Amino acid sequence: MDRRTGARRHSGSARGAGRPHDGDRLVELDLQGLDLSAGSACAAEVEVPVAPLQIGGQDYCAEPEAPRLRLDVVRLGDGWHFRLRGRLEMTGPCWRCLEPARTGVVIDAEEVAIDAADDPDMTSLYLRGEVLEVAEWARDAVAEALPPTILCDDRCAGLCVTCGANLNAGRCECPPPPPDSRWAALAELAERLSLEEPEPDSGREPGPDR
Repeated sequence: MDRRTGARRHSGSARGAGRPHDGDRLVELDLQGLDLSAGSACAAEVEVPVAPLQIGGQDYCAEPEAPRLRLDVVRLGDGWHFRLRGRLEMTGPCWRCLEPARTGVVIDAEEVAIDAADDPDMTSLYLRGEVLEVAEWARDAVAEALPPTILCDDRCAGLCVTCGANLNAGRCECPPPPPDSRWAALAELAERLSLEEPEPDSGREPGPDR
């Protein structure tokens, strides 16, 4: 999934000044305030607000709205290494029946930013000058970690394509859809082959003539 930029600011969120501490609410982090020398590191479990994701015109929201994530920062000789990890849940409409659905998400994202690097793999979209955009990074990491489908239940029957009834509540009164005409040729071929199959051999070896 492509990275999504432009995570929204949340009122009451703080820009990190100095080293983050466990339980801090963090939107962005001023790296200058960390005072890290080359080869040193710091880490904290911080509350990072995750902006809602829009998928297919529907909003999917994080629970909690600001999950606690572990942020690791390592000062390299010529840049930075960042790691963000944690667990949360995303809630929104089921992709089949549109009823409320909930899915667990595990994120474990890493970013490297090397000073004056030309290689895109050695630069970070979330490092703006000396400021790490933590909330924006978290939102994109959640988007990349979402499962292929978001369902209320793996066995969700979805909606009737004719009347829109929720088939999880039972069958509707609509007749079954007509068979797909594209399969008619294959059905005829299968029937013809079945008629041409030879009689099964009894499997008995012919005995010697007496």
